[in-house]
Amino acid sequence: MLVLLNRRRARQRGSAMVEGVFVLLMTFSMLLFIIEMGRFLLIQEYIAERARLTVRKASVNNWTATQVKNFLVYSNPSTATLTAPGPLGLLPSQVTYATLGTAGTPNYRLQVRVSGVSASIFIPRMARNRSLPTVVATAPAQSLGLTQ
Repeated sequence: MLVLLNRRRARQRGSAMVEGVFVLLMTFSMLLFIIEMGRFLLIQEYIAERARLTVRKASVNNWTATQVKNFLVYSNPSTATLTAPGPLGLLPSQVTYATLGTAGTPNYRLQVRVSGVSASIFIPRMARNRSLPTVVATAPAQSLGLTQ
C-alpha cells in the first residue's frame, strides 16, 4: 500500500510540473505578443506624430516638397542627402506632399502622406515584415508663409 501511495505522489508531482510548464509557456507567449504589438503601435504613432508636426511646420514656413520630406525623415528641412534611411527606416520616397483646394480660399490645405513603411514582427509563426497603414496628416494653409 505504501508503494502505491509513493507512486501516486510521484505522478502527481510530475503532472503538476508539466501543467506548470504549460502555464508558464502560455504566459510568456502572451507577454511576448503584447510587447510586439505595443512596439508595432509605437512605430505607427511615431510616424503619425512626425507627419502631423511636419504638415504644421510646412503650413507656417511655406516649405517645398523636398523640405517637407527631409523634415519628416531627418528632422531637418535642409538635409542634403535623400537616400539614407532615417529613424525606423523611414525614407523620403515614402513621403508625399500635396496642396489641396485653391489658394486663398478656406478649403486650401496641405497634406502629408506616409505610405509603404514596413515593420518586422518577431513572434514565431507571425514573423515577417508587415506594411503599416498609410498615415495622412492635413493642415489648413491660411497662414502659409507667415514666418518669412
